[in-house]
This record gives sequence, C-alpha cells and structure tokens, in this order.
Amino acid sequence: MEKRKNFTSKIKAELVLSLLRGEDPELLSREYGVTLADINLWRDQFIESGTDGFKRKPDDSRLGAAERKIGQLQMELELTKKKNELAAKLKRK
Repeated sequence: MEKRKNFTSKIKAELVLSLLRGEDPELLSREYGVTLADINLWRDQFIESGTDGFKRKPDDSRLGAAERKIGQLQMELELTKKKNELAAKLKRK
C-alpha cells in the first residue's frame, strides 16, 4: 500500500489558489498527485478558514492516543484487582 503524501499548508494554498483562478481540477489532481476529493476538501477548508484550515490538530491525535492508553491501563488494573482477589480467596481455603 502506498504511503499517503503529506502536503504543507503552503502547497495546499498554492493548489487551491490555482483552482480558484480557474485551473482544471483534474489537471491539478494529476500534477500534484492528489485526489479530486482532497482538492475539494482543501478548497472548502481554505474558504472557511484560510491557510489555518490546513493545519493539523496534533492535540486531537495525541488525545486519542492518550485515551486509548488510559483505557488499556484501566483494563490492566481491573484484571490485576481480580487476580489479587482470586489469589486471596484461594489462600483462605
């Protein structure tokens, strides 16, 4: 599977400005190696937020990773508690 290209905000802005000047979207798609869906998404982001719309939100990805790690640790804690409870019951017998 081919790795997805990452484009800078500057390149995305150049592409969108070319599109808004009337260049053919299919030509831009081939030239930059991106899908028409990406071009349309970038256009909408640019219209809504300027170049700020292109910026990644690293906090979102870090938050998701942190939430997954918390979930994993909670499960491990619960399993450890249950294991200790069972061990204590077996010791009493």
